[in-house]
Amino acid sequence: MRSPKKKPFSDSRINSKFKVKNWPKYNDSLRRRGRIDFMISENLCDGWHEDNHSNRKTGRQKTYSDQAIIQVLQIRCLFGLKLRQTQGFLDCIFQMCGLDIKCPDYTTISKRSKKLNIKFEPVRNGEEVNHVAIDSSGIQTYTGNEWLENKHGKQYIRRTWKKIHIVVDDKGFIVANATTEHNVDDRSQVSELLTDINTKEFLADPGYDGESMYQFLRGKGIKPTIRPPNSHAASQAAHVKTERDIEVEYQQGNGYQAWRVKNNYGRRESVENTFFRFKSSFGSQFLSRGIENMKNEITIKCQLLNKMFHIGKPISVRTC
Repeated sequence: MRSPKKKPFSDSRINSKFKVKNWPKYNDSLRRRGRIDFMISENLCDGWHEDNHSNRKTGRQKTYSDQAIIQVLQIRCLFGLKLRQTQGFLDCIFQMCGLDIKCPDYTTISKRSKKLNIKFEPVRNGEEVNHVAIDSSGIQTYTGNEWLENKHGKQYIRRTWKKIHIVVDDKGFIVANATTEHNVDDRSQVSELLTDINTKEFLADPGYDGESMYQFLRGKGIKPTIRPPNSHAASQAAHVKTERDIEVEYQQGNGYQAWRVKNNYGRRESVENTFFRFKSSFGSQFLSRGIENMKNEITIKCQLLNKMFHIGKPISVRTC
């Protein structure tokens, strides 16, 4: 039996409607996302092949540079192509444009992508942001084991999904990301994700709640705005109320809606919207199979999503 649907915590959100003010400009930006020159630049030939004279090593020399492999992976993620399809697609584009270059072989792309270790490009370049929001979501892995398990029995172990963690700043851009196994605690990724981020406030759901999380954030000079649980165990020092205890007591005494308004917790919905845009643009399944390829794929997709968001985003206003 299905559980009854939860009632909304605010009746004003049921009948609220929004209107996009800059629809012509935003509509044009949506069309630009599908242009082939969205990722292919005019100087694509520069640096396409590896310069083996300046950094020559023993063994067989590389034919294509790391930047060429990254460009191919960006095209693949942008249009959701398989490796063989990506090779044929780019070879056709290069031939039509009269470029004297060829796409790397699909086996070369697969092998080289494991060793790239693509770093996330900073959006704000160390600039302090007012707040960041963090959350995680699951992405399915490519596998046929589930069908085999249903047909032949439990001897086929089904490959589980992966979890991606993203941090979104106050302007809606992704500033950090990570890919882990599905059973990894969300709080374990916060320290690494906030390494290069300078922010004043940290917004998160109850999955990040904990006394150690409050202490870690306050140690970095960051205000924690984490939704408290409905019930929690008291701190070890019962005579001293911690910041987390005060937040829990406020929510229990005044209700969640009052706590939400007091802390302007609606700002955390930006990370939920980012996950919606991510899965709407790239789907909810990996194109890659290896774990290192998966990590690079998620990083490339986050950078592409930032670029899409940069060329045009909707400006919505509430009408009722």
